[in-house]
This record gives sequence, structure tokens and C-alpha cells, in this order.
Amino acid sequence: MEPVESHIFVVEEPVVAAADPFDPEGRTADLSWRRDVPPDVPGVVDPIVAGPGFGQWARRFGRVAGRHAAHLVPVMLLTALPMHFFVGRVDDTIVAAPALAELVGGFGLLLLPAMWLAYLAVSALPLVLSLAGVVGVALPAAAEGRRPRPRRVWSLVSMRLRALWLWFAGFGLLSGGLPVLLTEEQVGSAGGLVTVVFAIGSTVALTFGGLLGCVVVVERGRGPRRATHLLAHSRPAGLLVAAAAVAVAPRLVEHALGGVAATVAGVLLVQLWAIAALVTYAQARRAVEPVTSRSMFAELDAPEE
Repeated sequence: MEPVESHIFVVEEPVVAAADPFDPEGRTADLSWRRDVPPDVPGVVDPIVAGPGFGQWARRFGRVAGRHAAHLVPVMLLTALPMHFFVGRVDDTIVAAPALAELVGGFGLLLLPAMWLAYLAVSALPLVLSLAGVVGVALPAAAEGRRPRPRRVWSLVSMRLRALWLWFAGFGLLSGGLPVLLTEEQVGSAGGLVTVVFAIGSTVALTFGGLLGCVVVVERGRGPRRATHLLAHSRPAGLLVAAAAVAVAPRLVEHALGGVAATVAGVLLVQLWAIAALVTYAQARRAVEPVTSRSMFAELDAPEE
């Protein structure tokens, strides 16, 4: 009887849990694992998390907007006041500067930076309230199957409003302030071009800000780097359109129909922008990692440390 040429090695635990099937030196392979197909549950359609492609995104966007439009009316009413009196009204601070100078002497101009800071803080409110309201209403409804009460919505997003507000106050300088200041009267014949450039800048800022806002509200301790990573894995065509509408349409409506019509258009467009941001954020997260409405709601509902 000839001796056995092969040796048998006994180990206590598996050496490889799941080998890469594309590794030429691998001795075992998990054939059920595929690199080109993201993990998914067959036959399950998530109410918010869309699959790849604009068609999937558009269906989720329409579903969220249609199901929660009535329940977002209180949020839109809250955004109407700061939208009407502050958004796009930076030039009022310049008009008020001479009056301040006459009223309190040379100290009037010293108060102008404080007026700018107050403008930036209040002008960010429509974006903050709309985005927090959409996340606080749509995510619990998708995860639990029932719409949350207003007190529940407040408890979910209240602790993260301060960080969200600080970010959007900075974006307000680009998305609201500079396009108003740099008009044709201030910059001469190049005013139209400057307005177009800043409208594009506002669109980009609102697109990135939408993803950043969802990151701040849903994921604790993460910020611009996480939003940049998600943006690189997304196709934000729908969010870009919504952001461009927010940046351009209200001022066009104001010139055509007046301030009240501009406020109504601005409130509706900002709310649609917030819905587009949430759906884009969920789709981008799905492209990066396995995620569902329930898992995102669990992150949102996690207690603050």
C-alpha cells in the first residue's frame, strides 16, 4: 500500500469565511456573492429608497410628494413668514444703512454687519424647516407605516436643528444674498452675467446643501465629507432641477406677479427641493451600502449622546 502523497491539515476554525471568487489564488469561493449586483430583497419596494436610474428616483419623488403633501402644510406655513420678509431682501439692509447713520450717528454702519448676520440666520429658516419637516414626516411614515404626530416629528429632529441651521446660514450668503446685491446697478453692464453666474452657484450650493442637510439630520457626527462621498455616488439630476427652481423661479415670479405670489412659489419649491434632497440622499446611500427606510429611521431615532 503506497503512502498518501497529500497532507491533511486540521484547524479549529475556518481559515477563510468568504473568499473572493475573482482571486486566482483562492482555494474556496462563495459563489452566492456577486460583486456587480448590490444586495437587495427581491420583491420588496421601499417607499423612499429608490433603485438606480432617474425613473426609479422620479417614482419615489412623486410618491413621497403625493402621500405627504397635506401633512407638510404646517411646515409650509411656518416657512412662509421668513420666506416673505427675509429671503431675497438683503438690499433692504443697504437701504437702511443711511437711516441708521442718521439715527445713531457713526454707529449706524457698525450695526450693518449685525443686520447681515441676522439676515443670514433668518433666511436659512425656510430651508432648515422644510428639510427637517420632510425627514421627520416621511421617514417615520415609511418605516412604521403610519404618519407621526407633530410632537413626534419635533422630538426626532429638534436636537439636530442647530447644526443644520449653522450650515444653511452659510449657504444663505450665496443662495440669497449675493445674487441680490450684484445687480446691474451695482456692477454695470456685467450685471446680467454676474446674476447668471450666481444663480448657477446657488443651484450648486443648494444641491450639495440638500445632501449635507440629510446627512446632518439622519446621521450623527457626519458632515461635508460624508455628503461629498454620497454626491460622488449619486446622479442628482432631479435635485439639480429642484435647486435651480428654488434659486431662479421666485424672483421671476416676483417681477411678474408680486411679492405674495413669489412667497407662495418659493414655499412650494423649497418643499419640493427638500423632498428631492431626501430621495436623492436615500438613493445615494443605497449605491454605497445596503439601506432601507427602517435603517435610516433607526439612525434618526437614535438617542443623542
